Amino acid sequence: MEIAFKKVAKEALDFELVKDGVRFFGKVSKKSDGLILLKADLAGKISHSCDRCGEDLEIEINEPLEILVSDGIYKGAADEIDVIEFYDGFIDFDEILQSEIESVKSDYHYCAKCKN
Repeated sequence: MEIAFKKVAKEALDFELVKDGVRFFGKVSKKSDGLILLKADLAGKISHSCDRCGEDLEIEINEPLEILVSDGIYKGAADEIDVIEFYDGFIDFDEILQSEIESVKSDYHYCAKCKN
C-alpha cells in the first residue's frame, strides 16, 4: 500500500494494513513540507526461531510507533533516529511494516525451555 506525500494533509489520515498475521494501523499527518508524522500500532504474532536452540516459536507484538517519514533526504536534527526516507514521492506502508517486523526479529528471542 502506497500513498503520495502530496496527498497527506495536516489533518490526520487513517490507514490499516494486515500482513502475515500482523496488523499495522494508525494515522499519518503532514508535519512540514516533505515530512510526515506516522503514529501507529503494530499488533499480532510472527513466527521465529529460538535464538538458543532453533525451536520454532511465535513472538507476540504489541508496540506503539512514532516515525517521521521524509520525502527525500532528511535534513532535520541529527538526534532524530526514527526517520525513514523515501525517494519516489510515495510512502510505502508495506516497506515500513516489513522493516518494523525485521527490527523485532533482530532482537534475541528464546523459547520457554531456553528461558529457564
